[in-house]
Amino acid sequence: MKMKHILLVLLVAFLLVGCKSNNINSISYEKFKEKADNKESMILFFGESDILEETLNNVLNEYKLTAYKVKTSRLDDDEINALKEIVDYDEPSICFIIEGSNPTKLTNITDEYISEAKLKAVLNDLKFIELK
Repeated sequence: MKMKHILLVLLVAFLLVGCKSNNINSISYEKFKEKADNKESMILFFGESDILEETLNNVLNEYKLTAYKVKTSRLDDDEINALKEIVDYDEPSICFIIEGSNPTKLTNITDEYISEAKLKAVLNDLKFIELK
């Protein structure tokens, strides 16, 4: 009987952890270029940082937004050079492009330990969200 309770608790815990959605989708260079050419606003995530990615995902979930993760390790040299002409990024970082804006209007967050409140303030300033 105890074993059934333990299994039930583990199952419920697994389901609760698994229910958190991930609003950060991988994007290819070609798809990114298409969005940039179409002057789309977008949130981009570069690099590997569990802390920064978790903070970003929590805020995205709260406001039902999507960000795109650019996996630069999968790009060839020509794609990286072309990408850097559009987005001057560091890794890890969160970049915001407003209606296809040029890199001079691009905002980067490279602080790996940004708070959710600060990220929300940036998203609010850039008109991605309205603070509650």
